[in-house]
Amino acid sequence: MAVVVLVMQILACLGLGTLLLRALKVDGDLATAEHLGLAFACGFGILGWLVFPIGVWAGLADGWLWGLLAAGALGLLLFPRRPIQPLGRLDAVGWGLVVVLAVSMAFDLMEGLSPPADADSLAYQFNIPKQFIAQGRVRFIPRPLDGAVPLLIQMTYIPALALGGERALTLWAMVSGWAPAFLLFVLARRYLSLNWSLTLALVFLTTPAVVYGGGTGQVEVKMALFVLASTWAVVRAVETGRTAYAVAAGLGAGFYVGAKYMGLLFAAAAGLMVLWHRRWPALSIAFGLALLAAGFQWYAWNWLHTGDPLFPKFYQWIGRDGLAEWTKAHDLIYTEIFFRQERGVPRNLLWFFLYPFKATLDPLLVFDSGRVGLGPYGLLLLPFALLGAWKFRARLRRSPLLVVAAIAALYYTALFFTGPSQRVRHLVPVLPLFLICITAAAQRFTAGTPMGRPLIAAALLTIGLQISGQGLFSANNLEFVLTGEDRQSYLRRNVLKYEAAAWINANLAKTDRIVVNERQLFYYLDVPYFFASPFAQALVDVSAAVDDPRRLYRQLADQGITHLFLPVREEAGGGVYSAPYGLLDRAGCLEVMKEFELPVFASRTLSTLSGSRVKARILRLKAPSCLE
Repeated sequence: MAVVVLVMQILACLGLGTLLLRALKVDGDLATAEHLGLAFACGFGILGWLVFPIGVWAGLADGWLWGLLAAGALGLLLFPRRPIQPLGRLDAVGWGLVVVLAVSMAFDLMEGLSPPADADSLAYQFNIPKQFIAQGRVRFIPRPLDGAVPLLIQMTYIPALALGGERALTLWAMVSGWAPAFLLFVLARRYLSLNWSLTLALVFLTTPAVVYGGGTGQVEVKMALFVLASTWAVVRAVETGRTAYAVAAGLGAGFYVGAKYMGLLFAAAAGLMVLWHRRWPALSIAFGLALLAAGFQWYAWNWLHTGDPLFPKFYQWIGRDGLAEWTKAHDLIYTEIFFRQERGVPRNLLWFFLYPFKATLDPLLVFDSGRVGLGPYGLLLLPFALLGAWKFRARLRRSPLLVVAAIAALYYTALFFTGPSQRVRHLVPVLPLFLICITAAAQRFTAGTPMGRPLIAAALLTIGLQISGQGLFSANNLEFVLTGEDRQSYLRRNVLKYEAAAWINANLAKTDRIVVNERQLFYYLDVPYFFASPFAQALVDVSAAVDDPRRLYRQLADQGITHLFLPVREEAGGGVYSAPYGLLDRAGCLEVMKEFELPVFASRTLSTLSGSRVKARILRLKAPSCLE
């Protein structure tokens, strides 16, 4: 059933995208491979867009979801019937690249066949669809960062999980992570040879950030589909002046907007490039209306429930008073602390140029580049690309690649100076644009000269390093799939503190509710839980400043809390639990039910080198008489 659902979802995306391309009449000049890549990208966005209203108004019953996939797949009846245009003849180098691509995809398949273990996916990317399916419909989650945010891509996970189970979900994450590499390859063929286009697809697919997030629920890699489709349409709009291409560009940008707030920055960059054509008023209106239609859903959803369409960006000024889960006083604390810790370098002109180098070479935690960096390819090709851009500067003014480069540069500029975070994974959606531009410039500069050898060496070095890293990353999945390891053992090895989740599921009832602040456990919890992070909610004040155990107890009781899962921290003065839970412990309100000594590790891949053990306890909250 998982494979059936996966195939149906792929066909639905291809069919929905084919319908759109035919409706806009922009499919006439597309090669078959280009049509497949662009149709999947457009259909992927349409599928996520359609699941939302179905989930809000009709509910997430299996019949509605099967009907949506079947109706979408019917769009393939309009797929152009024409001879398949060859993309080129493979030589020995090309076959070698195909073999390495197959190895990379085999590593990805091992992840697709393993239970999900990525922390962010378990916390919300996969967990939110699981919650919506359990509730039978899409509901508002009054929590920033991982709740009240654009969720267009997560909506595509719902049919897979609801109809095909977890295996269909992980395989869908794998396929939708491959799709940007395929679209990059077919669009790169417009500017590069077959071998260089294959090289780009392989470099992208093995980039550490893509290896880390492509087969998970994380959305950055998937959003590259919308960036590529929208940029292709912008280029065509500038070249032809046709309104249909501006509409396609707006829809692609709108799907990105519907997938993440940072899509607004890309939409601005793409919209500015539409102004390049002399028919810019008509093109801009078409782009803007399509952008609004594709991207408005989740912003209207936030506005309806909080008063702030970009919750919590403007909550202080326009947010709705009286929102119990998120007060304005709490919002001040959140914005001051969170945004400060997400920046590693100052926002000034010097660091604007130095940030890419530092983020690549210096694995600061705030950049998250030690695990999910962008690889060495850009730095290695940069000298060749700069020389190529200078040598062919006169030709560059008329090249469509100038539009592609401008969109990537504008997005980076907006992200650096206005974005809330400096984590390098936020650059992944525009990474394919950068790869096309830098490779085309470098390849043209070195073509027919001895300088081509260092360029090829740089590409081979990058691929060698990255495929080796991917193999190391995939070792856990290989062990699970090839040795027949049982699910529980795999999860204990790869999910921090999973043993506690297994105990909670086995020993607590559906009528209980437990405080759990380990976000990576949420997906695997089968009993009600409460995320009591001071940054995620205002219902229970768990800040270190709390000094009243009665108030804390009352707030917990009001949320139906019966148990707590807390780390044990032997503190000076006899404290066992971190503030403010120590207040309840000293008042005699916490009863130990289970104590664990749990393995923890900084890296799943290198857990044997980065592991240690910590103590934690499951505690029962006693009756209110404990405070008398």
